[in-house]
Amino acid sequence: MLIKIGKKLQDKIFSWGLAIPSIIALTALSIYPFFTAVQSSFYNVSTITRETTFAGLDNYLYILKSELFWESLKRSFIWTFSNVSIQLVIAVLISLVLHQELKGRNFARGLVLIPYLIPSIVVAIVWRFLLNPTVGIVNYLLTETFHIVNKPIMWLIEPESALWTVILVGIWKYTPFMIILILGRLQTTPLELYDAAKVDGANLWQVFWSITFAWIKPVILVAVMLRTIWLFNHFDLVYLMAFGGPMDATTTVPVLIYRAAFEEMRMGRAAAISMYLVVFLLIATILYTWMYNRAEEQIRD
Repeated sequence: MLIKIGKKLQDKIFSWGLAIPSIIALTALSIYPFFTAVQSSFYNVSTITRETTFAGLDNYLYILKSELFWESLKRSFIWTFSNVSIQLVIAVLISLVLHQELKGRNFARGLVLIPYLIPSIVVAIVWRFLLNPTVGIVNYLLTETFHIVNKPIMWLIEPESALWTVILVGIWKYTPFMIILILGRLQTTPLELYDAAKVDGANLWQVFWSITFAWIKPVILVAVMLRTIWLFNHFDLVYLMAFGGPMDATTTVPVLIYRAAFEEMRMGRAAAISMYLVVFLLIATILYTWMYNRAEEQIRD
């Protein structure tokens, strides 16, 4: 009995020994900065002298009255929803194809990951060049080769098209992440379920909906949750593609936070905007977690 207790105690000490470095790193890199941001949101902070004056709820109230904030929030929703929904559809279709016994599928699986591996700064530079209205190859193909349009499209220059252009580039770069998750789940599907469906005379759609989709649904919810959180927080590609312009057409909430902090030098206001962002992401996380648990329960049943 004493030997068992001693072994359990050793295991606990060993486990905590492994966990403590991660806990310290998490506290230093995430928890402490978060509470510092919460504190800063109630102050007006000078980025030059670091002097602070208590502002109470002024920063929060100012943001709620700011038309630019609500416009940025709307663009963040458009950016996130468009990316997540289109990426999901494309990822499911590509995953189903790559799951088949096709010649060269391993090569195709590696090829499809390339956009995700390229750094955002490189993606932005390359796509800005490709979409250039004067020397870009995309406009050349559309006007001179295929004659789809009569004049070059101002992809990142006109406010009406700038955000959608950035969304298309985001879809190209980040869809592979969803493909990885969905394809990995597909490969664990029990084959006996398909055999049973054949015996029952199920058609192709019934097999897909009742077996394939039901099996990958929990992973889809995880992928959607992660992409929603990451994309709503996403800054680098959006900013590098259009720098928030033209005429604020690509200014999402993270870009607005950057401008408030480093262009307007209003750290307190930037922190307050971040707190609104945290509230939304917390609600989204709770919702997706609930949906994921329900999906897992349905599979077990």
